[in-house]
Parts: sequence; C-alpha cells; structure tokens
Amino acid sequence: MAANYRYFTLEKEGELATVTLNRPDKLNAFTLQMLFEFKDIVDDLRIDLRTRFVIITGEGRAFCSGIDVMKEARDEWYADPRQPNERIFQENGQNIVRDWANLHQITIAAVNGACVGLGLGLVTLCDFRVVAEDAYFSIPETSIGIGYSVSCLYPLLASIGPAQARRMIMTGDRVTAHEAKTIGLAHSVVGSEDLMSASLELIRKLSTKGPTALRIVKRMINAATIAQTADLAAMEPELVQAFYNATGDIEEGLNAYREKREPRFHLETD
Repeated sequence: MAANYRYFTLEKEGELATVTLNRPDKLNAFTLQMLFEFKDIVDDLRIDLRTRFVIITGEGRAFCSGIDVMKEARDEWYADPRQPNERIFQENGQNIVRDWANLHQITIAAVNGACVGLGLGLVTLCDFRVVAEDAYFSIPETSIGIGYSVSCLYPLLASIGPAQARRMIMTGDRVTAHEAKTIGLAHSVVGSEDLMSASLELIRKLSTKGPTALRIVKRMINAATIAQTADLAAMEPELVQAFYNATGDIEEGLNAYREKREPRFHLETD
C-alpha cells in the first residue's frame, strides 16, 4: 500500500513501512510543506499497530541536505505572518522530531549520500543507522549563523558524545561513512548497492525478538536520553529568536550564503 504525498513516498508491506524523502532535485532539503507532510506521515505511523519497522531513506543522490534556505523556499515559511520564519520551523519541527523519536516502531535510517543538518537530526533519532559507504554527514548551521536545534542535539550527544558533537557543530567538518561508524554515528557501513538489502537483513534479525520487549527497551532508552533536555527544548524557540532578533546574524548568514560571499557576523564588541 502506498500513500500520496508531494515530497515523500510512504509504502507499507506487511510489518514494514518505508518512508522516502522525494525532492531529489533539491537534495531532499526540507521546506515547511515537507515538514507538515512528514508530520502527517508520523501521525499515520503513530496509530498504525500493524507496522513494526520503519525504514527512512532519500530518493536520488542525497538522504537530506537539511533545511532549504534559498529565498524561494523561505518565502513558503510565511504560513503564519504573525510569527517569524525561524520560529515557525522551530516550534513545529521540534514537536515532529519528538514524535518521530517516540514512534512505537523500530526505525532504521538507510543513509544514502549527503546527510546534513536536519537530515542528520532525523538519522540520530532513528534506532539504527545503516550507511552507504559514499555517504557523509555534516552540520553546517554555524557557517550561516544558526545554532543546532536542541531536539537534534540530544540524540547526537547520545550517539557520539560531547567532544565529537562540538567538532561537528562548531567546525561544520564533514564526517565520512567509515569515520561515522568509528565515532558511533553509524551502526554499519555497506556498499551503496547493498543499502536496502542490509536494512532488510537487520529487520529480519529484529523480527525474531519479542515485539513488546523491543518497544519497552526503546521507550526506556528514549526516556533516559531525553529527560535532561526537555526543559531546554521547551525554551529554545523563544531564546533563539531573541538572539537572532538582537544580532541579525541569521539574515546576514543566509544572505551571504545566497550571494556566495563570506558572512559579516555581529560581534559582542560591535
């Protein structure tokens, strides 16, 4: 069974659902419409008691290149003119990624190609990460003056620890598939042609385990990981918006990115 979305495909067969980001011409970069489509998919899966496993992957040569920051995509963010652009994405995105993390199904990220920013957040919120050997990961947000969302930060910290998280977030360095396995970001690395078959083999292994036990273990691990960040996550949209309003860094960073120049960020001594 397949559901119709503009920027995703959702296919269900037996106990497996496969979610595919389907905006390959833009390397599956998220727009606000994509975010709301993803919410619909997550809501569907939350009440689907038949599906036990979910694979998420990307169409084309990228898993997800993050949030689409080009002007045409950002114009779409003005769904509610009473709220600033970034706050709309933060508030909605935070709730959606939380619900994705808390799905009762076991989630497997089959990572093909580039996995950047929000894409990396989605991957670290999955229970398992199977990665193609030509894939890479990066968090380029600070290059355009944006912080990394708390909703995506806590699973990153749980996966790779503070030292590696600082390196990825503060430098924006790319992490290769094999390095990702070394630091705990990937569970396995396979040839790109074997990505889906390796994911299905993992599901076959998991399907022999007690379904109730798997759900309980997932909830316990999530509870232990998420508990310390809940208050900060609730405060994040307001704090971040106040910072951006005060400095103007986000607009400068985005304009510099579009104009292909170095950004001129605000300094506290200015």
